Amino acid sequence: MKYLTLAVGLGLSAAAVLVVPGSGATASMQAATVVDKPHRVANKYLEQRPTWVPCGDPELRTSCAKITVPRDWGNQYAGNDLQIAVSKVLPAKGKPGRVVFGNPGGPGGAGLGMAPYLASQAPLAKDHLAVGFDPRGTGDSSNVSCEGAPTYSMDARDCSPANRALTAEASALTQPYCDGQSRDLLPYVTTAQTVQDMDLIRRLLGFDKIDYVGYSGGTWLGAYYQTYFPQHVGRFVLDSNTDFTKTWLDTFVSQPQAFERRFREDFATWAAKYHSRLHLGSSPAAVVRTYERLRRELGEQPAVEEFMEGSVKVTYDQNTLDQIVSGDMYTKLDFYSLALDLAFIRDLSATQRKGGPQAAQRRVDALSPARQQQLVQRANRAPVGLRTMGEDDAEDATFTAITCNDTAWPQGREYGEQLAARLGPHFPLIGWTMTQNPCFFWDRPNLTMPTPTGNGLPTTLMVQSVHDPATNYSLAVSAHRRYAGSRLVTVTREGDHGVYGGVNRCADRIVNTFLTTGKAPAEDATCAGEGIPAPSQPEPGADDLGGYGRGAPLHRIARFTKAVSGYLH
Repeated sequence: MKYLTLAVGLGLSAAAVLVVPGSGATASMQAATVVDKPHRVANKYLEQRPTWVPCGDPELRTSCAKITVPRDWGNQYAGNDLQIAVSKVLPAKGKPGRVVFGNPGGPGGAGLGMAPYLASQAPLAKDHLAVGFDPRGTGDSSNVSCEGAPTYSMDARDCSPANRALTAEASALTQPYCDGQSRDLLPYVTTAQTVQDMDLIRRLLGFDKIDYVGYSGGTWLGAYYQTYFPQHVGRFVLDSNTDFTKTWLDTFVSQPQAFERRFREDFATWAAKYHSRLHLGSSPAAVVRTYERLRRELGEQPAVEEFMEGSVKVTYDQNTLDQIVSGDMYTKLDFYSLALDLAFIRDLSATQRKGGPQAAQRRVDALSPARQQQLVQRANRAPVGLRTMGEDDAEDATFTAITCNDTAWPQGREYGEQLAARLGPHFPLIGWTMTQNPCFFWDRPNLTMPTPTGNGLPTTLMVQSVHDPATNYSLAVSAHRRYAGSRLVTVTREGDHGVYGGVNRCADRIVNTFLTTGKAPAEDATCAGEGIPAPSQPEPGADDLGGYGRGAPLHRIARFTKAVSGYLH
């Protein structure tokens, strides 16, 4: 999902426009009268003994198991239990003294890879049992699905009445499709249910307290675990933060400004610096014009090409271009890949306009098989962290269920259309997509979760880069101010989404010291970014084909998850 704080340049806040006067929009579902709380666990769940099996290559030292949880923690004897997939990695030597859980975000991202990822951090490998899990709804756990639901194939910038009506219709149809495919599970895919799944994992592993590393949407999950189970909170690290003290709406409405800033101030500036090699424009403004011109040309005449001897067809239209560009904003390590792809698509479009579709296809056929495979993967990949809608049905369905179920949204098409009208002209990369959100038409469960405040908790360490596109820096600042006892580590001159684990050595030292000793900075800290690397070989995509130790943290976690998934039945 791609969603800016309206206060930036617009003089509005999300709270100020939650319900648009005169629009007919109302808060979703009925007002809840009871604040949710943890439920006592029935003995049948506490008495289970998980069967651990090796998962992944032996070098990963990872074991996996499934545990049984109730579909509804508020009604544990109703039947229809669920299965939650869990992974763990023991210390290389000796017994663990502590346990660290991890979550990669999404929300809804599969997380089995968090165990080998956390175990790959040398300071944690000495004493921590590393634990990952696939949250309910996704991965190797019991799944939800939105298969068959309408997609947003229309151009978000098209503000015609017909296109707006089509967008609203697609949004309104999403929940019926998801309900039909998810066997009545959808209302129970919430953060309130997931944190109770987490605590059952803790109890079955035999630890009184857990440490935690959560990225992106995992910061939301971590803050709510702290709120529901404060007595079991150890050392919590929240990296690339949502504003978990407010609503999901507040987080998503801050995205357009953040993505636009990352694109214009980081990528376009970098590409202009290396214009002699990348040929996208000699100034940041020229690079942006290259993108806008190409977007317009692909909207008028998409390039539909066959790759890999005709086995895969890719349509390069304005939506594909937007998805490629926005998807590559998450990590600076993707900037070179994006620059080469933009140049390729620009030349492909020019060839088609001049010589027709057959000439364009000949240009594709002339590419090496490895380059064709890269282009196919990049045109169809799912994002990491706080996600846009990708290619994984269960993860997308879980993302939609959690974000629409957890907190209230204004109902009706008018709110999204007014957001798009305000944000689109200022932040066109994703600002116009604010209409493309099924939560504006979602009949959510009667759920009110307690607001995270941080009161009574040990220190929470928050980490944030200032140009993060998916979780605006303003969100971390806002949550930090409201979250008692938190410390904020700000990484300046940096925009990567997901910092801990290789992006910044200063931030890594602070996090590792905190996780291994409990010592947090006495006050908020600042780390200087390490810069965007110059364009260099190997070719983009080579990292995706290699081992687990290279690349951005969230990409590494995704590779670990792929490696250890599919072993449980």
